[in-house]
Amino acid sequence: MLSTLITITTLLALSNAQSWVPSGDLPVDFSLTFSAPEVVYDVCNRNFTQSARTISVATTGVAVTPGETANDPTAMTITGAAPGDMFTILMVDPDTSSAEVGTTEKPLLHMLITNITNADPSTGAVLNPYGGPMPPPCSGDHTYHYLLLRQAAALSLTVDDLPGFTPDCTNPGLIGRCLFEVANFISSNQLTPVGYVTMVAATDGYVRYGYVNDRGMSEADSCRGLDGYDPCPTAPPGSGSEKVMVSMSAFMASAWCLIFSVIFVLN
Repeated sequence: MLSTLITITTLLALSNAQSWVPSGDLPVDFSLTFSAPEVVYDVCNRNFTQSARTISVATTGVAVTPGETANDPTAMTITGAAPGDMFTILMVDPDTSSAEVGTTEKPLLHMLITNITNADPSTGAVLNPYGGPMPPPCSGDHTYHYLLLRQAAALSLTVDDLPGFTPDCTNPGLIGRCLFEVANFISSNQLTPVGYVTMVAATDGYVRYGYVNDRGMSEADSCRGLDGYDPCPTAPPGSGSEKVMVSMSAFMASAWCLIFSVIFVLN
């Protein structure tokens, strides 16, 4: 009985993951390289120093900072492709702080390149240029997913087609990006996931500086969570924490329903 319950719980947990995240060994190696300069950000009554370094994102869960990955990747490498293969590269963030911007199944689009030939991303059509991590203060860790997708044929997509994959997006500044239907995009364009990496980033000095100086956020709000400023809210409306709690509640409800069903059948 215990093993049955463990199996049920495991299956439910797996079903709660993003449907568009590939699993198992993938046939093509994909990696990105970032070259971060040394920068000092003066904000929140302190200096945030970003050291110069080169970052390679060649697997899942690579820890980075938004400042280090703010600029376009200096290299994107595809290894193991067959002759004639064409690819699409998709970058998304499902951990947005607002459910109106992104969710687990419909994340925020950060980059989209199609019709890549000769395993060379520079040959592709850039439909959405790279937009680096910018996780708002107090929004926790954000995982940025990069999917390498093999095309069945050349795609005729243009920038004007992107809003068709964001029908639920109501933010006028994010049309074609927010609530991006990844699963729909993959299936409707006959794409196959063949490579996958992720990087994880949280708020840093670059983000706080940018929100104050470029986005008009007050210093008090941008510096929340730091010594000398207000603490982060526990679960603000529409926050990632709130989305997690809603997801977990649904998961637990489903789990208990299935467990009681099994017990009923066994009896």
